[in-house]
Amino acid sequence: MKSGTRTVIIGAGIVGLCTAYELLQHGRDVIVLERESTLDGASAGNAGLFSIGHAPLTKPGASWRGLRWMLDSQSPLWIRPSLSPALLRWLWTFHRHCTTDHLERATRTLCALGWRTAQALEHLLDQEGIDCFYRRCGWLDLILDERNLDAAQREGRALARYGYRTDRISGAELRRRDPAYRDEVAGAIHYLDSAILHPGLLLRGLLHAVRAHGGTVRLGCEVAGFARASDGRCIGARLGSGEVVEAGSVVLAAGIWSDPLAAQLGIAVPMQAARGYHLQLEGIGALPQHGGVMHETFVAYNPMGSQLRLAGTLEIGATGRPWMRKRLQMLTAGAQRYLHGIDRAHVTAEWAGYRPCTADGMPVVGPVPTIPGLFIGTGHAMMGLMLGPVTGRILCADICGGRQEIDPELLGVIRPRRLRPSLAA
Repeated sequence: MKSGTRTVIIGAGIVGLCTAYELLQHGRDVIVLERESTLDGASAGNAGLFSIGHAPLTKPGASWRGLRWMLDSQSPLWIRPSLSPALLRWLWTFHRHCTTDHLERATRTLCALGWRTAQALEHLLDQEGIDCFYRRCGWLDLILDERNLDAAQREGRALARYGYRTDRISGAELRRRDPAYRDEVAGAIHYLDSAILHPGLLLRGLLHAVRAHGGTVRLGCEVAGFARASDGRCIGARLGSGEVVEAGSVVLAAGIWSDPLAAQLGIAVPMQAARGYHLQLEGIGALPQHGGVMHETFVAYNPMGSQLRLAGTLEIGATGRPWMRKRLQMLTAGAQRYLHGIDRAHVTAEWAGYRPCTADGMPVVGPVPTIPGLFIGTGHAMMGLMLGPVTGRILCADICGGRQEIDPELLGVIRPRRLRPSLAA
């Protein structure tokens, strides 16, 4: 097939593989290039809560809370103290977006995408027969302190205008339904429309599906830059070996590594790497029937086969630093008051990886207006697993000339106050 009808996708996370799958369904030739030799990046390390109808990180008060937590390396969100100009710009822009107006607009957009991404994922799973423990059973916001129940209920009910359902469950009723929960749990808010799944199994199933439909996926293949035509069009990816993989279009979906690659072309996709952690536990006894988030400690949990995944924490700072053992330990410490058996479980796997977090809390999805042939899909933070399927459809439509119904000021590559904001802006 000629390179003009080929798309090169940089990154084999959930966004890259979903984009590849959608393009293959539209008759495109696809080559996916992944820098790692395995699919163990941020997508596979996700908690596995397919939580549609999700609000962004930029909630009113979030920036002030983050500053308070900066001094505590065991806080759920820890910003490693630094005088880095890039970090300071990011923090300032994040603070400016922690407003009610931005939250409402962003939530409206994300809620609309939620229904579309659920439909896209369920269609994909059905068509390809991927078994990833997918269950449309919702997720639970578990609450220890009874004083937090009313506020949590209001937060859930705020999504009702977009069609999302929630149910308030007392602690006694919760334990009647599922004995996995401890007596200390005061209750829960059940987000009924969401799902749980095993991210690693989903990624492996997607990889198989892409290859089965004729796509090429090259693992352990690091991209060093881009190939450009004389008119400026992006016509391929240049590998570290010097090889050029030619294409008619290029999708940059490399997570946190997208920013330095895009910067070579003068395109700013400013993100901060937010390291997250997870543990796989075996032997806790009866597994909970649902997944969810522990409200006070921000630890996510998800039953996966015979094991339980605990995931969470955001550690914002420079990449390449060693894991922090105490942040892994925070996961079990934060879960013990909610679930029986955490103290007697043994760890079967540990993981840490970088989530790409934009300063306004919204992903970057779409064509680069100044460089024909280049498309970007990154910056999903903790929502990559959930938004991956619909992002793939959006990028596929962009490449194939379809019509889009998204808010370009919230999701586009160039939008107000996004690119390299100054502290005086």
